[in-house]
Amino acid sequence: MTQRSHASGWTQLTAALLVALNAELLLRLLAPPGALAERREEVYGFLCLLALLLILATRWLPRWKAYRRVLGLSAFAYGLIHGWLALQQVLQGDPENLLFLNQTTQAAIGVGVVALVGLLPLALTSTNWAQRRLGRQWKRLHRAGPWLTLLSALHTAWAGIHFGLSPVVWTSTVLLTLCGALVLLPRRARSAKVTS
Repeated sequence: MTQRSHASGWTQLTAALLVALNAELLLRLLAPPGALAERREEVYGFLCLLALLLILATRWLPRWKAYRRVLGLSAFAYGLIHGWLALQQVLQGDPENLLFLNQTTQAAIGVGVVALVGLLPLALTSTNWAQRRLGRQWKRLHRAGPWLTLLSALHTAWAGIHFGLSPVVWTSTVLLTLCGALVLLPRRARSAKVTS
């Protein structure tokens, strides 16, 4: 049985876009002058990952299940903004500049691109109409969400969480462990029920 939200897909898409707009306004208010331009893409990447992790957390927070769609659409919107700003700031607007980065950074960016492209069909099918039209295939498609969250966490850990600090090993380890636990823990609980 699929869980449907009471609000329409367009209402939730509008809410997701408003959340992204409010985040931009909040960043402009809180960031010190001059600091926003160099840190904005990192903040949006972090917000994307946070929204994806909150979706996974709804497995243990049943009251939040009604917000999964808006969280997913917000994550996609944040990911798009993050990708656009990274293209402008890291690659100076030219994708060919990727070739001049070291191979580790190229691989980290590639993982992020795969995660974002993977979120596209999930965002496009996050409407009640698509849910009805696709039937069981909709659920099968959306089961990719936790794995895309894991890819997003890998991208974040691999590229490094900066916020003015150099990337550190423990941050990456904690992030990947948390994401791995959120993805794999429910599956182990289900398989334990089946075997007992």
